[in-house]
Amino acid sequence: MSNEDKQVEQLEQMLQHIEDCMADELYDRAQDVLNTCLKLEVYDLRVYQRYAFVLRMLDRKQAAELFENVAMNPDDPDAYYKVAQALMHDNLFGSAINPLRKVVELVPMAANAVFELGYSFLKEFRMDDALVQFHNAYEYNPSPNTAFYVAYTSLLNHNVAAAKELFPYIEGEYAKNGEQPVMLNILKSMVERYEAFPPKDLRDWHFVQYGTPLLRTSEEDMGEPNENLNGRYVFINYGWLNVAQTIVTFKRMIEEVPGFPQYDYIIPASLDVAPIAFAFSELTGIPMGPREFLDTTQKGILFTAWSDEVRVVAEHISHNPNVTLFAFSMGWTLQAPVCPDVIGYLDQANRLPWQDTMVLDENGERTPRPAMTAPPEVIMHYILERVEAVDQAEVDKLIAYYTERAHLLKVGENSNNPRLGFQVESPIESIRMVV
Repeated sequence: MSNEDKQVEQLEQMLQHIEDCMADELYDRAQDVLNTCLKLEVYDLRVYQRYAFVLRMLDRKQAAELFENVAMNPDDPDAYYKVAQALMHDNLFGSAINPLRKVVELVPMAANAVFELGYSFLKEFRMDDALVQFHNAYEYNPSPNTAFYVAYTSLLNHNVAAAKELFPYIEGEYAKNGEQPVMLNILKSMVERYEAFPPKDLRDWHFVQYGTPLLRTSEEDMGEPNENLNGRYVFINYGWLNVAQTIVTFKRMIEEVPGFPQYDYIIPASLDVAPIAFAFSELTGIPMGPREFLDTTQKGILFTAWSDEVRVVAEHISHNPNVTLFAFSMGWTLQAPVCPDVIGYLDQANRLPWQDTMVLDENGERTPRPAMTAPPEVIMHYILERVEAVDQAEVDKLIAYYTERAHLLKVGENSNNPRLGFQVESPIESIRMVV
C-alpha cells in the first residue's frame, strides 16, 4: 500500500470518528481530530465541511464562515488561504499545510502561500519539505527575507556552504537601501557558532541559533530520551527538585562562567514566577527590587515564565543591556518580542509545582489540581528545601559546556542591543522572524 493509500484509509477512519463525536455532541474532540485530518497529505472537501459544522456548534461563527466559504467555493484559492491564515494565527501550523497545499495547487506561483507553506513545514520539523518551498518562494519573489529562510533552513540541514552562498545577495540588497545587514549578521553569528561547535543535540542547536544558555531540557528532567516526543510535545508537571536544579545551575553559571555581570537586583515579571525569583534571591543574596529598576543602569535579573509576561516587560528591557532576561520555560509556538538571555527549561506544556495543573494517574486519567494559594515568599521554601539534593556533578558538566563557549555567549556585555531587533524560526522554539 502506498503512503497516499494509507493516508486515505486513515482519513476515512478519522472522518468516521468525527461523525461519532458529532453525534455525541463532543465538538471539541471532533475539532482536535479535524486538525489532525488537515495535517495529512491527502485533500478531502468533507474535512472542511465537517469543520464548518463543528465550529457552528461551538458558536465560533466567524471561523465557521471561513470553512463554509471553502465548502461552497472549492476552487477558490483565496478561500483556502484565509482558512490557512486563521489556522496559523491559532498556531496550528501543521493543520495549515493542507489548505496551503491547495492554494499552491490552484495558483502554483503564489509566492506568499509558497513561503507560508515552507514556514508551516518548518514548524512541523519537516526540514527537507520546508527547504523546497523556501527555495520556490525565493525563486518567485527574491528578497532578503526569503533568502534568509533558504540559508537558515540549509544550516538546519547541516549545509553551511549553501547558507553562505546567499550572503552576497543579502548584503547587496541591504546596501542598495543603505541599511544595516541585520539578517545577514544574525546568519553570520549562527554560522560562527555552528563552525566553532558543530551541533549534535538539542542544547547544541539552541546555542547555535541563539547564543544563549539553555539550562535544562525535558529529556533531562524525564531521565531518558523519548523518540515519540519529537523534541516538542511533552506534558510534564515539574517538581520542586526540577526548579531547584535550575536555580542552582544559574547561580553557579553567573559565578563561574565568564561574561556574566555582578547583579544588583532581581525582579519577577508576575506572581506565577515570583517563587523562583524569591528563592534565587535567598540562594544568592541578590536583593529583590521594584519594577522601576528596569529603567535604570543598575544590573539586574528579570525572571519570567515565558508567556504573555514577556510582552508586558519587553518595552522596559529591550534597549537596556543591563537587564538579563531569565525565562523559566519556553513555549514552542509563542511569538514574543524579546528573546531571553537564559532559559531554565525547554517544554511546551510546562506546569510549575505551585500552578494549577492536571495530575495523571497510571491509567492516563487526568484530575485537576488547583494552584497553591500561599504567597511566593512561603512557596520559595519548598524550592530551597530541595537545593541540597541537586546533583552537582551534572551541574559541573553544564558549567564546563558554557565555559568553553563563553566567548560566543550572548550575555552581559555581549547581549544583543536592542533585543527587539530580531528573532528567528527555530526547531527549538519556532518564532517568526521580527525585524
